[in-house]
Amino acid sequence: MLGPLIFLVAERLSLVDARSDWTYPWKYDSMFFEGQDYWGVHSEWAMCSRGKLQSPIDINPSLLLHDPSLKPINIDRISVHSEMVNTGQMPRVRIGNSARRPTANLTGGPLNTYRYRIQRIDIHFGVTGQSNGSEHAIDGRKFPMELQLLAFNADLYANFSQASRSTHGIAAIAVLVEFGPETNAELLRLTVAALSVQFKNQRVDLVDLSPWKLLPRTRDYVTYEGSITAPPCDETVQWIVLNQPIHITHNDYAEWSRLSQNSPKEDAMPIAPNFRSLVAPNHRTVRTNIAHISEEDKFTCDTSRITYKVFTTHNQKLT
Repeated sequence: MLGPLIFLVAERLSLVDARSDWTYPWKYDSMFFEGQDYWGVHSEWAMCSRGKLQSPIDINPSLLLHDPSLKPINIDRISVHSEMVNTGQMPRVRIGNSARRPTANLTGGPLNTYRYRIQRIDIHFGVTGQSNGSEHAIDGRKFPMELQLLAFNADLYANFSQASRSTHGIAAIAVLVEFGPETNAELLRLTVAALSVQFKNQRVDLVDLSPWKLLPRTRDYVTYEGSITAPPCDETVQWIVLNQPIHITHNDYAEWSRLSQNSPKEDAMPIAPNFRSLVAPNHRTVRTNIAHISEEDKFTCDTSRITYKVFTTHNQKLT
């Protein structure tokens, strides 16, 4: 059985190299050749397997380095015109930008003096009944969902594609989603919209979406240098993981399981779970603006006030 399998892989590789301009299909499920275990065999996606600054990672609270220079993150409090599309791998919100309806920008925090223009929101989740759908983990614990607001450096680059291949190119805010008694109002809008994009390439307009309303009420975060979590896995991302979650009810969470990877004429294959597996941090520095949290405020699963236990000594260094 091993011989034919090796031949099949070699045959597929030759096809990829011969057609480097072809849009190569990919999946999260590694039961398929297009799955994440095989992303790196594509010559243009080699970073997915060889890179040392890949994402997502498990954030170890005991190794966080307090950085007093980190300022709060700022996001424009405006509504934007957008659409949700089922890409076949995930539901993605694409945000428009025009003179009449500009998109929201990110500034502050670890972004220096640059202005980052929000381009899209990627949505990751697990299967119904499980709570491991997030990409990032905190101290080994994952969450039901993760919303990723991805923005490109509009001061240096003309578009997201150019920025994603360049230094200081991309900023990404990771919003973790926990189960709760009530769904965040803006996340509920996305949940309702998802019912209109159950199949691949279906899309629906989202009028007056407010990305800032998807963020929890906290100024606390951790940040590290990483990558896009899907091919081609470019290592040009400044990740900002917020220190509190937003919430979704179990019933609303179940609605996301309706989404399919396929077109309506094909046999349905669920999108969920649609997250990349955790990758090695490789001794990267993970910084935080959280200076101190007392013992009684450390992480517990059932509180919305303090969500993640953080490192409380200022001078700890990574080992």
